[in-house]
Amino acid sequence: MNEPQRQLDFTTVLASSVHDMKNSLALVLQQLEAVVMRVDDPELGSDVANIYYEAQRINANLVQLLQLYRHQQHSNSLNIERHFVDEIIEEVVMNNELYVEQRGINLSIDVSDNCPAYCDRDLIVNLLNDIVINAMRYTADSLSIEAESGPTGEVTIRVSDNGPGYPEHMLAAVPTLQAPQPQNSSRTGLGLYFAQQIASAHERNGKKGFITLQNGGHLGGSVFKLVLP
Repeated sequence: MNEPQRQLDFTTVLASSVHDMKNSLALVLQQLEAVVMRVDDPELGSDVANIYYEAQRINANLVQLLQLYRHQQHSNSLNIERHFVDEIIEEVVMNNELYVEQRGINLSIDVSDNCPAYCDRDLIVNLLNDIVINAMRYTADSLSIEAESGPTGEVTIRVSDNGPGYPEHMLAAVPTLQAPQPQNSSRTGLGLYFAQQIASAHERNGKKGFITLQNGGHLGGSVFKLVLP
C-alpha cells in the first residue's frame, strides 16, 4: 500500500534535484561567458566556447526533464499570452551568441513585420533554444531563423542549417508523436519529441500547434518548422 507513495516521493526529489542542477548550470554559463571575454588566445577561447555549448545542452535537457515531470503531475498548465516573435527569437539568439561567434557561424534572422504569437513564452523559448543548440552543433557554417504570420493568424517559425540533415529515423518519428527509439546516431531526437508535445499543447480556434522536419531547404541541411495556431 505504501509503494506508490515512495515512488511519488522519489520523483519529487528528482525534480527538485534537477531544478537545483539547472540553477547551478546557469551560474556556470555566466562564468564561462566572463572567461571568454578575458581570453586573448583564440584557440583557448574556442575550447571554452565548446564547454559553454555542452553546458547549454545539459541545461536544455534538464529543462525538458522538468517539463516532463510537470506534465506527468498535471501541473504544467500553459500560460498563454500574446507575444511578439521577434522578441522571442532575440532571446534565443542572445542565449547562444557566444558559441555562434566562436564557431564563426553565419546566422541570419528574418521575421515578418507585426508577427505576434499566442503562446507560453517560456516553453517556446526553451523549445527553440534546444532546436538552435542542435542546429549549431551539426551545421557546417550557416544557420537561419525565419518567422512569418499566416492569413488566419497562425505563426510559422523555421530553423534551417547547412549540415548533413536529419537522420531518417527522426524524420519518421515526429509525425507519430512518439519518442524515437535509440539508434546508432548522435542525434537521439528526444528534444524533438518534447518540441512536438509542447507544440500540440498550444491550441487556439480549434487548431493545435505542430512541428515538421525536412531536409533540404534554402541552406541544404535540416529544416525544423514550428507552427503555432
